[in-house]
Amino acid sequence: MVKKKEFMNHSSNGGSQEQENQSWRKEANDRILQHRQRELVINVINKEKKPVAGVEVEIKQIRHEFAFGSAMNDQVLFNQTYADFFVQHFNWAVFENEAKWYANEPERGEITYEKADAMLNFANRHQIPVRGHALFWEVEDANPNWLKSLPNHEVYEAMKRRLEHAGNHFKGKFRHWDVNNEMMHGSFFKDRFGKQIWKWMYEETKKIDPQALLFVNDYNVISYGEHHAYKAHINELRQLGAPVEAIGVQGHFEDRVDPVVVKERLDVLAELGLPIWVTEYDSVHPDANRRADNLEALYRVAFSHPAVKGVLMWGFWAGAHWRGEHAAIVNHDWSLNEAGRRYEKLLQEWTTQRVEKTDANGQVTCPAFHGTYEVRIGEESKMLQQQTIELDSTKHTPLQLDIIVPVE
Repeated sequence: MVKKKEFMNHSSNGGSQEQENQSWRKEANDRILQHRQRELVINVINKEKKPVAGVEVEIKQIRHEFAFGSAMNDQVLFNQTYADFFVQHFNWAVFENEAKWYANEPERGEITYEKADAMLNFANRHQIPVRGHALFWEVEDANPNWLKSLPNHEVYEAMKRRLEHAGNHFKGKFRHWDVNNEMMHGSFFKDRFGKQIWKWMYEETKKIDPQALLFVNDYNVISYGEHHAYKAHINELRQLGAPVEAIGVQGHFEDRVDPVVVKERLDVLAELGLPIWVTEYDSVHPDANRRADNLEALYRVAFSHPAVKGVLMWGFWAGAHWRGEHAAIVNHDWSLNEAGRRYEKLLQEWTTQRVEKTDANGQVTCPAFHGTYEVRIGEESKMLQQQTIELDSTKHTPLQLDIIVPVE
């Protein structure tokens, strides 16, 4: 079984759409300032509630609200360098194969979650939320071999067992579920039971694990222009009554990511009013500089788009990437290539870290990216106060924070 499917290699849309639009970067940056930041106002006061001027305030972002994640495979269980890199660079995870049906039940009735559970334990230790990928998979070749030869009534019974067993085993552990992967490009279950089976999958998953956000997940959407077909497909699922709650767009690119085209395709999907996640990003090119430009184009546009809540790479290390070393951001020897350096640079650009002194009103004001912050008042040699705060995106008004320090 291949690690992940191959996707249709359509040629990119031609014409003016593909012309480099030099203004895209400024427009994206303007949207980032608008949608990904909020004003933070720190008021430093004493016990009498009088402002304390001239005291040092450090504002340090320790976590992003936006998901900068990656696929994780079982390397994380035995390769310490892989594990360390993951924790240092990503705040969300999705298992590459370990929660798929063929991995959990390789032989009929022989169910195992050993690797998935060990990887969940790792993620939990490091406070990394995990997407569930995938409960079912509509593409025939991606199903367990033993399932394919069964008569329809036994396939249905096996599906019920999979849903109940895996659904309950992972209940509360996955934040998301890709309920039935790649329904636009497969028909294994639909051919046997009709499209109503899709509604059944979603409804039953919701009953078992009501806290998990239920996704569709498919490819060729932002990379090869099947966005209108995907929008129609999601509308059809909703009309069937399937509780689809979020949109997963895979982004497996070849030699070029056109940021203007990607934004147009995201705009079409955003009309559905559902959160969008770029669930699987990679770009294959032997030139790491081109890979870096592609990565920046995708990430800058995705981070700037108000409907997009996260981007997850589909792997990062040349030694364990499903598309090989020419898709990786880290070389075999764990040195960063240009794509890896660009990724780190983007994270740095979108992370707020400030050290300032309070003004005459005892105040420090700054725009800050949504996320979790440590705020420290006072010099390092004499820390007066420290606290952790959440600057979330649910409100657009400034967050006013009064911090009392023990000074006259």
